[in-house]
Amino acid sequence: MTVQLDNTAISSKELIARTGISRATLNNYISLNLIPTPSVRKPEEPGGPTKIGYFPVWVVERIEKIQELKGAGMRMAAIAAHFNKDEVEVTDDDSQRVGDFAYQSIEKIVFPAILVNQRWEIIWINQMAEKVFFKESVHEIPTAANRNILRLFLQESLERRFRNWKEILAAHLRLAKRDLSEDRVEQICRQVETCPIEELRQLWRESKPLQDRPITQQELVFKPYKGKSTRHTLFSSDFREGTLLLYTPLSMQLDQILNLLMGRERLVKALLSRRIPSLTSLCILAGRLESGLHLRTALPPHEYFDLINQVILTSHQCFKDYGGTPGRSIQEGVVCFFLSGPDSPREYLHSAIQCAQALKQMVTALDKRWKYKKVWKNTLQLNMGIHCGEEWLGTIPSSLAFEFTVMGETLIETVNLSEFAQGGSIWASKKLIENMLPEDRQRVEFGVGIGTGRERFVSPGIYSQVRELISGDELQRRALGEISNLAVTEIINVHPSIDQDL
Repeated sequence: MTVQLDNTAISSKELIARTGISRATLNNYISLNLIPTPSVRKPEEPGGPTKIGYFPVWVVERIEKIQELKGAGMRMAAIAAHFNKDEVEVTDDDSQRVGDFAYQSIEKIVFPAILVNQRWEIIWINQMAEKVFFKESVHEIPTAANRNILRLFLQESLERRFRNWKEILAAHLRLAKRDLSEDRVEQICRQVETCPIEELRQLWRESKPLQDRPITQQELVFKPYKGKSTRHTLFSSDFREGTLLLYTPLSMQLDQILNLLMGRERLVKALLSRRIPSLTSLCILAGRLESGLHLRTALPPHEYFDLINQVILTSHQCFKDYGGTPGRSIQEGVVCFFLSGPDSPREYLHSAIQCAQALKQMVTALDKRWKYKKVWKNTLQLNMGIHCGEEWLGTIPSSLAFEFTVMGETLIETVNLSEFAQGGSIWASKKLIENMLPEDRQRVEFGVGIGTGRERFVSPGIYSQVRELISGDELQRRALGEISNLAVTEIINVHPSIDQDL
């Protein structure tokens, strides 16, 4: 979408005021292609910002319709599909004009090809691989766990299609030994009703792991019940994002495959552009920098960007330390996704809270350095919100890499919760706290402040709706109406486990 400016264009500031949505919600609608990207120009009124975004006036009606559909219970993914179905799509002919060699190479692969992550869940697959191995479209399987390639193989897809299914499975087990344990493979097997667990255990123990090389190859024969046997080479190439499996005809020249695999950076970018979105249980942490000074005004440009970069880099390192995946930074804020793991499906909730506590301490140290550097009394704090839900997780391209993003209300509500937080506080949703493991929840000190001034105290272990914690005028002024009914609590402290004490 692009904006065609006319006399009836409306500024982003006026649009937010008329519709009552937050700026985070507005940005989310733009990213979902529900409304066009604004055209940036000088504002008509002097004395304000030097530049501001303008939308066509019909966007007001579009946002009101979106809010109406949300109120009727429709999820954001369905709303996006509803409005985008009539948008003009880029044709295959148009995409081929781009000239991205790696992208075109991936599209033109005429043999089976699959990309799995380190849990061996399929994150990309071409139609040829679906046709050869599976009786269903892998792209239509919503959850990543159900797209585990070993699980799909064990659901009779190999046994029913190939006489030598054990040989084919063993070739994949040799590769999987780099990432999976025997217990994890047996756990996957138990999720399949007809899984031959004893045969699988024997195959696993007999399969010798391949040497740790960037590219490996194994000779593989397909002996289908219907049709002729065919000979192939199974190439595997390891990337940070996972393992690429190529099932090439034995007659194919090796240099053709190597030429494809050697362009690793372009190849990964092309693969991730086709990554299958997954319905994923996740926890989101959003942080917003608070300062007593308007930093853009108070600091020279180079110092302002230096400070913001320090906040982002510090946050991203902390996110990675606690198993999180950084998302796209939002103005003077940060976002991180914590994903549910197969072995510990609820541990990610506690990891997000631990990360927030550690990040609070890191920003406090950063504040001390800037107090010393600038000789000021200004205090830098990171206000944080943490929330969880189940959303469609995918990637979007940027100029340098591919970034995680989600479709749905969880991200919007989390960002709004960070806008609600003040004074460097950490606020979490009741949904997050109550879904934690009991032993993890016992280590989290939380509650809601009651009273004002010296009479204020924290009532431990309780929750409150956002609208009960601030006045109606403040709720409207801060554009927090979308989380007015969200039950929340403040994270006071996170106590270490016994193992950490030792």
